[in-house]
Amino acid sequence: MTPAIRRIRAEEGPSLRALRLRALADAPMAFGSTLAREEAFTEDVWRERAERGASGVDGVTFVAERDAHWLGITTGLTQDPDVPDDPRPELVGMFVRPEARGCGLGGALVDAVVGWARERSAGGLTLWVTATNTAAIALYSRCGFRPTGERRPLDHSPAVASIRMVRDLL
Repeated sequence: MTPAIRRIRAEEGPSLRALRLRALADAPMAFGSTLAREEAFTEDVWRERAERGASGVDGVTFVAERDAHWLGITTGLTQDPDVPDDPRPELVGMFVRPEARGCGLGGALVDAVVGWARERSAGGLTLWVTATNTAAIALYSRCGFRPTGERRPLDHSPAVASIRMVRDLL
């Protein structure tokens, strides 16, 4: 059975927590947050994240699911909070479980956020990716993103750089 890509449901905070913590444990250098930080979040934080991702108003979260088992996740934000003068939405929090990689789920999750951004009439979509994450950079390049030349240190590991990528949507 082919995995389905769908919007998270408001009541799926516990599932969101489980996959996000798995992502942070599996790939700690791929995210701007840490496992220890997010393990400490209350149930209310996870409920609010799921509700916000389900609403699609100021952000949206998509999951890749097969047989009620989450295989991947990504979120779109209406804009990058670190670049407030850029009106383009931002793709964040992309993760596909290792056992589900290589079958197109990453591209399908990106496409879901691209579709959401287009519904908002966005002219482009941005993201930050760890400069050493060659697999993610290759995925984003295949999905039409290109480096902007902007770099910044990873919040929890300043010796590691993140690069900004952009995809035009018009």
